[in-house]
Amino acid sequence: MIRTFLAASALALVAAPAFAQDMAASGSMTASDAGMAPLTGVSATDYVKMAADSDMYEIQSSKLALSRSKRDDVKAFAREMIADHTMTSKSLMAALKNGDRTIAKPGTKLSSDNAAKIALLKKAPKEGFDTMYLQQQMQAHQTAWALHKGYATDGTDPALKQVASTAVPVIERHLMHAKQMVPAGAM
Repeated sequence: MIRTFLAASALALVAAPAFAQDMAASGSMTASDAGMAPLTGVSATDYVKMAADSDMYEIQSSKLALSRSKRDDVKAFAREMIADHTMTSKSLMAALKNGDRTIAKPGTKLSSDNAAKIALLKKAPKEGFDTMYLQQQMQAHQTAWALHKGYATDGTDPALKQVASTAVPVIERHLMHAKQMVPAGAM
């Protein structure tokens, strides 16, 4: 009986990451899985500002992680964040090019909230940097998921709605990856 339990437990541990990857690939996280409800009723203009700010934070914080992290897995995660959020930024900017509507390009300065997070990372002691970075990544991706999932569901601009829909599975993959990397008891 104990062998059966141990075998079932081992199988569950092996299958869980594959299940999580399948779930993220399909963009099927629930609000409970993400830890935040989708943000609905966001205007196209606000969506653009918030999505751009989110991407800028991800890129800047991850560049900082490349230089400050002590963990190879955190550095690999940071490289993934830079690559993926550079692509989502490009998709967002491409969607703004439309003669039928006018949505201003977002600014290039971080929001005060995200600038404060970057400042905290810069001041973090070396031994606490990785944990702080991963905690911030969890929170940032929960917020990003809420924004993109909400706009993908009830957004009013078709091009931006497509950007949001495409971003959701990417963000879900990042969120699950960050959850797996955060040290036990750190959240």
